[in-house]
Amino acid sequence: MFQKRTSAIRKSVDHLAELVYITAPHHIKPPTLSGEYVAESDDDVSEEHKPFGWWYAPRYKPTKDGYFIGYKESVAYIQQVLKNQGPFDGILGFSQGAAFAALLTELLENKSHEFSSFDHPPFKFTILVSGFKPTMQEATNTLLTTEHKVKTPSLHYIGDLDTLVLPEKMLSLTEVFENPVIFRHMGG
Repeated sequence: MFQKRTSAIRKSVDHLAELVYITAPHHIKPPTLSGEYVAESDDDVSEEHKPFGWWYAPRYKPTKDGYFIGYKESVAYIQQVLKNQGPFDGILGFSQGAAFAALLTELLENKSHEFSSFDHPPFKFTILVSGFKPTMQEATNTLLTTEHKVKTPSLHYIGDLDTLVLPEKMLSLTEVFENPVIFRHMGG
């Protein structure tokens, strides 16, 4: 779905760059009445319209190891993508994908973290649209901090009328990057 929504961008940079679209590995259903996300999606929805995610955030039930459900599998998945299809100059992510892209950007810079065994150079840039810091994940709380700012050049798109990811959350993510470029618009 993201590929269709960005077709105009893809066409405008086609002569400059190859865009590779990576779908998150986990099917996600909307939250139930209890607020929990579940790992399987409806069979009657076409594959193209099913929502995918990089992890499931367990509400009120932290996991024993401190990671979001599915996060470790997503890291292993993206390691294979980087190894088999890379190297990549940069990354663009939207919403949870932007949060994951921000984490990945730092992991490629910060080789001391548990999940930093990537055989890939740091990105030259990162573009984060409606991104946020995944603050509920205890195991990665040493990443994306203002004490050790991410040096990779970053562009942050912030929708002032966004109701899913509040602008304050998006601005919080910009604070962990050195010299972030921020583009604000009146949309959601």
